Amino acid sequence: MAITKDKKKELLKQYVESLKNAGSTYVIKQNAIPVDVSTKVRKEMKLADAKFNVVRKRIFLKAVEEAGLEKIDLALLQWATVAIFAKEEDFAPLKIISKFGKGFEKAWEKSSFDFLGGWSEKQWKDGAYVAELANIPSKEELLSKFMYLLKYPVQSFACVLDQVAKK
Repeated sequence: MAITKDKKKELLKQYVESLKNAGSTYVIKQNAIPVDVSTKVRKEMKLADAKFNVVRKRIFLKAVEEAGLEKIDLALLQWATVAIFAKEEDFAPLKIISKFGKGFEKAWEKSSFDFLGGWSEKQWKDGAYVAELANIPSKEELLSKFMYLLKYPVQSFACVLDQVAKK
């Protein structure tokens, strides 16, 4: 669908503003995403203080140049391309996409989210790197695992003492 030149300029301005305000920006490819799932993803992104935006590819690439970020090739952006603008917490949006992506494997075989890459500290990182970031446990998860490791030896010792006391 063709859009007017004024609308293109407005989109360019919005993309540049979003790129400059975001701490990190990630680019993903979406394929055959049901509308209800897309709505859920947008709601969770909003709660994580991130913006989920389907972008016009050529206008987005011009915005990347104007924002002073490392350039990428148009050939990388295939299918429907989504830009995720993370303001505060860089990894929360990645975890949301990863969670929904795993759900697609079970429910909808043709649907997928694929990480194409992203800008972290104005440097382009490839899709494999971004996918690894999505699988890093959160701070709360790491703290709970650490606390379990501290508690486990004491708990085991208490169980041994309890068994000795019963004999």
